[in-house]
Amino acid sequence: MKDRRTIKTKKAIRESFLELLKEKDVQQITVSELSRRADLGRGTFYLHYQDVFDLHEQLEKELFDQLGGLYDESFPSQDPLDMLSFLNKTTEYLKEKQFMMTLFVKPNSPTTNQFKSFFKEKIMKEWQLDQRQITEHEQIVASFVVSGVVGVLEEWIHEGMTVEAGQLAHILYKLLMKVEQES
Repeated sequence: MKDRRTIKTKKAIRESFLELLKEKDVQQITVSELSRRADLGRGTFYLHYQDVFDLHEQLEKELFDQLGGLYDESFPSQDPLDMLSFLNKTTEYLKEKQFMMTLFVKPNSPTTNQFKSFFKEKIMKEWQLDQRQITEHEQIVASFVVSGVVGVLEEWIHEGMTVEAGQLAHILYKLLMKVEQES
C-alpha cells in the first residue's frame, strides 16, 4: 500500500497541474511554478515525475488504462447490448472526469488523436480474433466509427456535457447499430 503522504503529495501536484493547464499549454508550465502552486519543493516533484511532460503522460495513461479496461470488460462479444453497456460506462466515466477531459480532449490535440488510434487498435484486435485478414472495407468502417464516436464525445465534453450521459450513450448505440447493419 502506498504511503499516505505520497498519495497526498501526488494529488496536490496533479491538482495544481490541472489548474495550470486551464491557464496555459503544457509546454508553458514549469516545474518551479507547479511546485509553488502545489506548495512543495521542486525536489519533491522530481521524486514522483521526471518533468511536466512525464506528469502529463502519466495522467493520459491513466485515462487510457481506465477506458481500455471498460472496453475490455465488454468485448469481444456477440451481444449488441454489451456495446450499449460499454457506451454507458464510458460516458459516465467521462462525465466523472469532466474537468480533466475538458483540458485533455481538444480538437486535433495529441490526446484526441491518441483516443482515435487507441480505440481503432482495440477494434482491429477484436476483429483479428477471427484469424483472418481485415479487409479495406472493415478498416474504413473502423476509422469512420471511431472518428465519429470520438468526435461526438469531444463535442459533448466541450459543450459542457449538457446531454445526459445515458442519453448520449443510447444515441451513439443506435447510430452504431445502423452502421453495423449497413456495412
